[in-house]
Amino acid sequence: MRRGLPLYVQIESTLRQRIVSGRYPAGGAFPTDEKLRQEFGVSRATVRLALDTLHREGLVVRYPGRGSFVNEVRERARTLRFHGSVRDLITLGDARGPTFTVTHVVVARATPSESAELKLTGAARVARITGLRKIESQPTAHVVVSLPEATGALLRLRPGKIYPPISSMLYDQLNQRIREVRQVIAVAMANPTVARALRIRVGASLLTIRRTYLLADGTPVEFAVSSYAGDTYQYEAIITGDTQAELLPVDATSRAYV
Repeated sequence: MRRGLPLYVQIESTLRQRIVSGRYPAGGAFPTDEKLRQEFGVSRATVRLALDTLHREGLVVRYPGRGSFVNEVRERARTLRFHGSVRDLITLGDARGPTFTVTHVVVARATPSESAELKLTGAARVARITGLRKIESQPTAHVVVSLPEATGALLRLRPGKIYPPISSMLYDQLNQRIREVRQVIAVAMANPTVARALRIRVGASLLTIRRTYLLADGTPVEFAVSSYAGDTYQYEAIITGDTQAELLPVDATSRAYV
């Protein structure tokens, strides 16, 4: 247990991660209050406080005379929330908090999508870094980052290592300052690789966030695609400018929900 947080909050977080990871499968029986009380060594009242939010969000449902079960239909999605300035979005984005563990690094010919986003021509190659974004060791997103081949060689990323956001490394190590980010949020279906990484079924819905990072002169230096389980997450963005001149030309609302 972590210091500084109430016990019921820590227990709720642990149980939520078990549901998201599939340890408690959808439709399966949920542990009884007594079993949870014994596991965590707390009072029954503390267990009930921990379960309150899970019940309100529809993650766990209780049937009189039968017990509690993990809901097969997630009634509410967890929110991937960004709140900050344009500078925060460029340097950190949704990488604040979770760790990024690299699983594969390859140098290969750019796909049409990579060529278009990074403005590559001919038979140009990219350094393609695949990894997992995690919270408390639980995978939350499958991430593929594409960099120009020369840039990838300079960063020297290695499988099995944990790194900060690539955009931060571009500045810290190569003095490449990101000035603009193009972001597209879409839906997709999980292929076998992503399904295995996120512990979901092949063909399950995904929330994908595609970002292209650009320098001040418009040169794209990074293209990243993050995939989240579509029945588990939604995305909320509240983006502000440090001054009126820094605000980007967007719609009247600054909130974006998916």
